[in-house]
Amino acid sequence: MFKLYPRLAWQNLRKNYRVTAPYLLSGSGIIMMYYMISALTKGAASSEFYGARTTASVLELGVVVIAIFGAIFLFYTNSFLMKRRKKELGLYNILGMEKRHIAGVILTETLFTALICLLFGIGLGLAFSKALFLILEKLLGMADVVPFLIPPDAILNAALLFGCIFLATALYNILQVRLSKPIELLHGSETGEKEPKAHWLLAVLGVGLLGTGYYLSLSITNPIDALVMFFVAVVLVILGTYLLFIVGITALLKLLKKNKSFYYKTRHFTTVSGMLYRMKQNAAGLASICILFTCLLVTVSTTFSLYTGVDDAVEKRCPQDIRLSFSGPTEEELEQMRQKADELCAQNNAQMENLYEARAWLLACSRVDDTLYVGDGLMSSTYASFDVYSLEDYNRFFHESRTLGPDQILLYDPAETFPYDTMTVFGKTYQVEKIDLPGRNQDTSYLMGYESYSLVLNDPAVIQGEKLYLDDEGNGRNQSWYWAEYTYAFDIAGHDTETVKAVYNGIDQWLDESWHSWQAYENGEGLSLGRMCKPEIREDYQTLYGGVFFLGLFMGAMFLMGTVLIIYYKQVSEGYEDAKRFDIMQKVGMSRHEVKKSIHSQVLLVFFLPLVTAIIHLCFAFPMLQKILALMNAVNFQLILVSMAGTVLIFSAVYLLIYLLTARTYYRIVESANS
Repeated sequence: MFKLYPRLAWQNLRKNYRVTAPYLLSGSGIIMMYYMISALTKGAASSEFYGARTTASVLELGVVVIAIFGAIFLFYTNSFLMKRRKKELGLYNILGMEKRHIAGVILTETLFTALICLLFGIGLGLAFSKALFLILEKLLGMADVVPFLIPPDAILNAALLFGCIFLATALYNILQVRLSKPIELLHGSETGEKEPKAHWLLAVLGVGLLGTGYYLSLSITNPIDALVMFFVAVVLVILGTYLLFIVGITALLKLLKKNKSFYYKTRHFTTVSGMLYRMKQNAAGLASICILFTCLLVTVSTTFSLYTGVDDAVEKRCPQDIRLSFSGPTEEELEQMRQKADELCAQNNAQMENLYEARAWLLACSRVDDTLYVGDGLMSSTYASFDVYSLEDYNRFFHESRTLGPDQILLYDPAETFPYDTMTVFGKTYQVEKIDLPGRNQDTSYLMGYESYSLVLNDPAVIQGEKLYLDDEGNGRNQSWYWAEYTYAFDIAGHDTETVKAVYNGIDQWLDESWHSWQAYENGEGLSLGRMCKPEIREDYQTLYGGVFFLGLFMGAMFLMGTVLIIYYKQVSEGYEDAKRFDIMQKVGMSRHEVKKSIHSQVLLVFFLPLVTAIIHLCFAFPMLQKILALMNAVNFQLILVSMAGTVLIFSAVYLLIYLLTARTYYRIVESANS
């Protein structure tokens, strides 16, 4: 008997190539992806380029996600295989094989399947890893920074993980055989899923869940809340999608069936009854296709938006090539810093331009209507931060010659969140005139859930500290609510990366070694807010978003693989089912052309229903995704919109191609069964 197991197992794999070949290819593909991203993670972790740790962390997340997805995916597709194999296994049982012998055949088949998938998967992973390393380096914007490795532990982990997954599928299959009677196995491939009844309550619940998920996406305005509630909305949409596909569409079709004037027409009769039959069989599968394709669109479009928006994100965080911001400098130290910057520019043959200098006091507050409450006790849920410039500093730093009365104030409101003509702050009401502050960071604090302003006023009592350091009741203010910031920023003519870095590194070293205020900060005696160099910020963002986009492409490839395989198995299983219906419909009087047209329209409509639903999901998710992307400094609305629209167009075309290719298999099965 033990000699018979391998022969039967190999024969079964060859005979059922239409269902086993795609399973072997997809299993090999997932193992290949798991090995390659594991090897990339090891390579990134062992390199020393800027942002290597961030890239390795992102890739480690990908390893975990691929492992989880691989387990779910292989179990799901295994259910299609078992449905086609039940008749064959039942025949073995009737012809005299005991269930323990059938279990031996299943274990042997699984062993062959696992060996084939592991050999091809790891082999292809080794063959294509170098190309993948080069792609990652291209996305990171660096060359020869990720060492090409063939880590033995990545091979061992892939073999152990997927070996356990295949073993688990074999044990599940054996359990199914053991719990089934021979007659149930014999007719197992002809038994459809249990017909879902038209449960109107569940249909309404599905609409409610889907509507709630959509409402969350459309109504949430705070990006932090959007990030927290995104996963809640995702769960609601997934549950709503499954309920609508399983019971909602069935309920709708049964409602149309009860409408006699609509139903008893040739084209409506066959279409409605055919779709009703298909929804009985395929609702869960179609919902899975819809969810996978939605995940594909969301993952690829958002990560691509981040990657292509690197320049916008860098510009918003650091408008000038070099930007220094700190607190507590004396006028003498500031003059020393200016001289040092001029000296380093001369040493590197660089010309300084677009110089920006500013000094401001930063405070936190809450806003109620036109009043800003500064101090420890916040008065409302509308939080804000603002910086205060003296009129003298404003005119000097921004080369203006404005004059202000004691009851006038200039307001910089980048997000346009202050709609009033007057502002009450520091216990006094001012008339507001809005201005722009050239060279200042394009503040996106409002995207984090609070407002941000800059104030310019001519009030010595405030600027000299008599009011600035007191709360609204006249008590001393907690120093955690304010600090004085001095900003010194400039561009280098030509924006040459190496020149900018050379000047910045010189200033950076001088500050660490010579500047008293910075040394005081290092000793915990002062406060400094940071030093930024645009080329380094760009490298940081390029590394982070390049790694995220790379992972997004990987995830998208997995979701696409799952979509392809489910569609393929749907087409194959429906081909065998429709072959019988094809014959019966001709016997009751319909022409071959009418029958083929009816079945074709049903297949076309059913398989494009997930695509349309996935696009609708993405459209409703767009507002929430936009807010989440804003947290990562991706605030270019037009770029995000174009990225998502392009992703939809490209992958819709891919979906159409998948449908056309798998439909050919479907029609070959139907035609061969009725020829």
